[in-house]
Amino acid sequence: MNSIASFLLVLAMLSGSTLAQADRRTSLEDAVSEARGRHPGRVLSAETEQRGGRESHRIRILTRDGRVKRLNMDAESGRFQKRERRRNR
Repeated sequence: MNSIASFLLVLAMLSGSTLAQADRRTSLEDAVSEARGRHPGRVLSAETEQRGGRESHRIRILTRDGRVKRLNMDAESGRFQKRERRRNR
């Protein structure tokens, strides 16, 4: 195989993996499923929103012990984000 054909083959393989990485966004359905796995209970709400150019999933679950868990997942990384607690003063 000549060097130009080899180069084009490598370029095609790299662009395909880049597209695959860009398509790994976590769906809202998958985020809810993972959240319920961590905190079994009833899903009160689940929505996707855009903030600062990034997409995130916001999920609220009523746990079996009666507490409401609020979870935020970054849709691109699939990681749950830590919430800052608000204090009433």
